[in-house]
Amino acid sequence: MGEIGKKNGKKRYLSWRRSLGIVVLAAVLLELISAVQYYYARKLLENELEHHVLTELNVKTYILRQTLESAEQTLEEQLWDIKRNLPHPDSMFAVARRLVAVNDKVMGGFFAFAPDYYPQKGRLFEPYVYESGGVIKEEQIGGLDGHDYTQHPGFQKMMAEKQPFWSDPYEYQGASGTFSLTTYSYPLLDERDSLIAVCGLDVSLSWLGDTLNARNHYDTSFDLFMTYDGQLIAGPSEKNVEKKRLHRVVTLINDSTVERVEVNRDDHIRMIEFYDSLKKDKGYIYYLSMEKSPHWQVALVCYDGEVYGKLWQMRLFIALLMLAGFLLVGIIIYRTVNSVMRLHQADMEQERIGGELRIAKSIQQSMLPKQFPPFPERSDLDIFGHLVPAREVGGDLFDFFIRDEKLFFCIGDVSGKGVPSAMVMAQAHSLFRVTTANDSHPDRVMQTMNEMLCENNESSMFITFFIGVLDLPTGRLHYCDAGHDRPVVVGQGLLDANPHLPLGVFDDVKYTEQTIQIDTGMTLFLYTDGLTEAKNREHKLFGQQRMLETVSAGEDCQTLIERMTDAVNHFVEDAEQSDDLTMLAIRYLRNQTI
Repeated sequence: MGEIGKKNGKKRYLSWRRSLGIVVLAAVLLELISAVQYYYARKLLENELEHHVLTELNVKTYILRQTLESAEQTLEEQLWDIKRNLPHPDSMFAVARRLVAVNDKVMGGFFAFAPDYYPQKGRLFEPYVYESGGVIKEEQIGGLDGHDYTQHPGFQKMMAEKQPFWSDPYEYQGASGTFSLTTYSYPLLDERDSLIAVCGLDVSLSWLGDTLNARNHYDTSFDLFMTYDGQLIAGPSEKNVEKKRLHRVVTLINDSTVERVEVNRDDHIRMIEFYDSLKKDKGYIYYLSMEKSPHWQVALVCYDGEVYGKLWQMRLFIALLMLAGFLLVGIIIYRTVNSVMRLHQADMEQERIGGELRIAKSIQQSMLPKQFPPFPERSDLDIFGHLVPAREVGGDLFDFFIRDEKLFFCIGDVSGKGVPSAMVMAQAHSLFRVTTANDSHPDRVMQTMNEMLCENNESSMFITFFIGVLDLPTGRLHYCDAGHDRPVVVGQGLLDANPHLPLGVFDDVKYTEQTIQIDTGMTLFLYTDGLTEAKNREHKLFGQQRMLETVSAGEDCQTLIERMTDAVNHFVEDAEQSDDLTMLAIRYLRNQTI
């Protein structure tokens, strides 16, 4: 009995060791799986964050750039009026008044004339018109209370360079309160290139901080604008972000010794990682500089706890489960079996999702024109389109149809990729069809689509869109562009298109219609940025110039698109397609045969 007991004990011991080994191995494998899942999940969140940052920084830079360019355009459009009134110094007040009246962001306008330009007005003559308490007032401030504008650095800079420039923002104390302003200075020159006067517009920036932080992806994130040399222009209100935290962010951006990472080489976005002692959390500062003068900087600040907090909580929860599993072997085995079953179900679910995605791709493709030539009975049109999604389903679309001897056509590109973009694409396609059924004006169609897409747009997805309406008997093209890449008039270059915000950003955007005459034999080539931004293995872009060099006048639309497709495939070789690729060519052939 003793020998048998020893043998049974040895068997139990070996069985226990095997069981313990299996448990330990299972725990190690589970920990490894958890670590890998956490790693890749965090990578996915990082990529999503970078994509969101790129979109938000570019959109908010675009908002400010539009305001500045609006002021520049206001002054340049009135140059003829300024020059016409130069012989009459007193009329310059009325000219400045018109400059202030036509742009609601312009708070004041002035003309600082060269000394003794008007002898009858004295050495210094500076008509100044400004808005105060809702009333436009005017003054001659040259020499008033010792005001010698010729000693101002801005005037001296203009005397030396004779080039337009924006001043750094400054605070102005007016009757209605304190305003943040920036001044656009423009040189008025005579035939000998001598300075007649400095024309200036004071533009309000007081709205900028609230606009920047009106729609933030995360509750605790915020945006701010700075000058090129690091002076704060606008940021969140003090009730949302403490002054110390804001000062800390500005200091870090201005500190050249702080380590920073280049997140997006093409858009020059950089990132600074820091620890916020007030919030007791790690933060990330993403910022970029405006490409055009005045080269101000826009920054977005977000925090680790909000971006990755739920992921870390999930990771901690899994670790606690595994610790409990070490203590309760039976529960570990039970959970292991359940995990295997869940994995099997996940595979089945993945297969189901894959099948549904294939069906979704088929449905999405069926929404797009696929019969070419689409109008075989007509000899005045040649049309060909092509769409290659980067994933099973994509966010690009094109469409066209004829109603009342008018060709309605469109092309669009939804932000992002995959199923969410495909859903927005389907919505935009339906809206285009429904709206154009009763309206032939591209600007009104665009306005209606934008309002509908802005409703309940909690995902903040937007779509660049181009609509054209070609009158087939006359060749007159009416069109409207909502942030989309400008089409190519083959043989002539890019189509002139007014810049507008994409659809789905703000519901109060006003869109304008443009027209152009399309002559017989002319071809329009429309495309999405998947063409110009196609990358090869060296991450070089196909680019707009290479695209313009590839298109050729005189060939039919299918040949044009097939040759463009071959050029892109030859350029990218075996590099993975990063974005949906969509092209549409329309050739007008009135009184010709194809």
